[in-house]
Amino acid sequence: MNTPRLFLALSILAPAFPPALAQQLDTLTLERAVTLAIANQPSLRGSEAGVRAADAGFRQARAGFLPSAGFSASDTRTGGTVILSPAIPPTQRIYSSYSAALLGNLTIWDFGKTSGKVSQNSYLYDAAHGDYASAIEVIALNTEVAYLAFLQARRVVTVDEEALATTSHHLIQARAFYTTGRRPQLDVTKAEVDSLNAEVNLIQARNTYRIARLQLENAMGVHPAAEYAVVDSFTVPATSASLQEARSTALRNRPELTSAQARVDAGKGGVTAAWGQHLPTIAAFGGYTWSAFDLPLFSHWNAGLSFTLPIFQGFALDAGIELAEANRDMAQSNLDTLTESVMLEVERQWLTVRAAAERAVATAKLVQESRENLNLVERQYAAGVATPLDESDARLTLSNSEITDIQAQYDYRTALIRLRRAMGLSVIPGPPPR
Repeated sequence: MNTPRLFLALSILAPAFPPALAQQLDTLTLERAVTLAIANQPSLRGSEAGVRAADAGFRQARAGFLPSAGFSASDTRTGGTVILSPAIPPTQRIYSSYSAALLGNLTIWDFGKTSGKVSQNSYLYDAAHGDYASAIEVIALNTEVAYLAFLQARRVVTVDEEALATTSHHLIQARAFYTTGRRPQLDVTKAEVDSLNAEVNLIQARNTYRIARLQLENAMGVHPAAEYAVVDSFTVPATSASLQEARSTALRNRPELTSAQARVDAGKGGVTAAWGQHLPTIAAFGGYTWSAFDLPLFSHWNAGLSFTLPIFQGFALDAGIELAEANRDMAQSNLDTLTESVMLEVERQWLTVRAAAERAVATAKLVQESRENLNLVERQYAAGVATPLDESDARLTLSNSEITDIQAQYDYRTALIRLRRAMGLSVIPGPPPR
């Protein structure tokens, strides 16, 4: 009934950075961003409440195995006409009666009704923890993706700043050549256009950077007032697993599948408990009672066994069994559907990682060749062989290839993170053993 996973305790993660410290953020790493998100994201509260509710349901069902006891007391005052005999006139009397009782009850055997409910709620407890684990994985994934998107946007800004600096330098050079009569006015105009285009690209890149920062803070659930440094120094573990190995890992580790399987098992327990409603219940009872019309009270006790067998309940018991079986079949259908969805996700992410890795290698080579081409064109332009259009095209090609390479490198890292999530390899808290 317990999920077969190794987890870190949430107490290691969540209390590490309480919300009150969010405004004191100075340096942000990927690990710290995920920790902050787990500690501050309000979307996790519903899953936490689900775990508490499931735990309370388990304890409530288990209480059926334990004895119950109660105490009652009453003070009754009665008044009215009293007729003792036809020969005696009726009289008005008022009298009191006092009673107190201590009662107990213990179910000895109910042929699986209580044990079925306990089993059902124990599996529901595991299912709630699976939902909780899945919610944390989603929060961690969203934070990691937002973190990578922020770093990518920041690097694009750096590339565009370098492109603007280069075009500005080229504009100065073109004006100097024009002044000395070495280049026509067209070169200056072309250099001005290139510089303005680079400035526009930088404005757009900086706006994308600001948006990425807001999205990262939203994913973490914190909005620091002061500036903070985001560290671009982490490694996403690569995986050499085959597609079949990735699928098998996902089937073992995905918390959604653990939760869905637990609900199937809970449905089976519900069917057992529903069938048990047709069977008798044997219970022991006893009590101690004090009563009298006036103080002091007189006491007596009682004890015994009860045997209860339902004979006809208006077909409610049969309907309860059908309902339990329908819930079990629905849970099984959800598990089968989810399994297919997980297999599809694993295969899609596995293929995405392979394609992203190949693309990252190709774009790195593209940057190298574009840089060599620009150096060659710049030397030819300085020698008067190449035209301004040649240099502009070479510079634009390098800038675009650098941005494409940045996107490819971060797409690869993002794909690795998504594949690990699809395989269920994230480290998340799980249920304590029952």
